[in-house]
Amino acid sequence: MMRRIAAVAAFFGLLAGPALGTERLHLPEPLRAAIAAVCPDCATRGVIACGDADVRPGKAYLERARLGTPPRAYLMRWPLGDRDIRQLSETLPQAAAEAAIAKAFADAPLIALDAGGGARALPPPAASVAIPPGLHACLADPAKPWGCCAGDCRTGECCEKSLGSHRISLRWLDPDTNETLRFRWSRSGSTMLTRKTADGGETQYFCLVWGPLRLD
Repeated sequence: MMRRIAAVAAFFGLLAGPALGTERLHLPEPLRAAIAAVCPDCATRGVIACGDADVRPGKAYLERARLGTPPRAYLMRWPLGDRDIRQLSETLPQAAAEAAIAKAFADAPLIALDAGGGARALPPPAASVAIPPGLHACLADPAKPWGCCAGDCRTGECCEKSLGSHRISLRWLDPDTNETLRFRWSRSGSTMLTRKTADGGETQYFCLVWGPLRLD
């Protein structure tokens, strides 16, 4: 019970925002102002940035971020990190952990950056989270370490290679363009955002989720 109480307190602490990292996107000031107008806490909490397969922070970010027809980039206000997700899974019952993670991701606005320098926040998405039961049971056991061969490899460990990983999916409908966007989170470095037009055309974005990125 004490672990669950601590988890609830920790969850509200996570929603207050993580310490902002040092990696920067170097966005021009007018664009930062446009983002702040639709997402006031994107600057203070940081963002997930998406772009092509070579997307990275830095001054060249926008060159690799605006994809598709018409060209458009996407940012998401930072929701939760890998450690946060694992902490909720360790300390809450499975259904409660899934609901808490889904809420954190659904509450994080997705921001569309148009080629003309405008920024729009899409309506809240439909969110689904599934934790493999075996993984949750392992994480909930304080006696079992996290990771593969983190300790004595002959003892039970919470290894995603055998137990599976969290599955986090988000789906938006952009009312301005009638496009559908789907986000699938992965801790393996393959988090993707898929933009699908009404006529079936698709654009794939790779998203940087190792830590919150600065807009400046």
